[in-house]
Amino acid sequence: MNDKNARIELRVTQFEKDKIARLAESCGLSQSEYVRQRTLGYAPRTVLPDVFFQFYQMLCRLCDEVADKVSPNTERKLLEVVDEIQRQLLLPEKSTAKQICKEVTTWQPQASGPSKDG
Repeated sequence: MNDKNARIELRVTQFEKDKIARLAESCGLSQSEYVRQRTLGYAPRTVLPDVFFQFYQMLCRLCDEVADKVSPNTERKLLEVVDEIQRQLLLPEKSTAKQICKEVTTWQPQASGPSKDG
């Protein structure tokens, strides 16, 4: 059940709105969900290309296949690598308010995409 029925209205400049929209899109989130996660102290991850998930699944399958063929220490190390990949690249990271403010004030559009100014 979705209990999200409270509403918050927020006024921002057009530049800030565009920036929030770009950041939310890069994470594959709606603007509301992006602002919600940021406000709650999470730093959503940008959406990774499909090829990353294919390689990640292959690595997980490899771990399953070699589980009974390698030493317990090697298996532990493989699982640690998989866990670290998941932690670093997939799970949202908790940020401090200071880190969020710094990110918002220093964010620049990526050079590879079209520019609103150009």
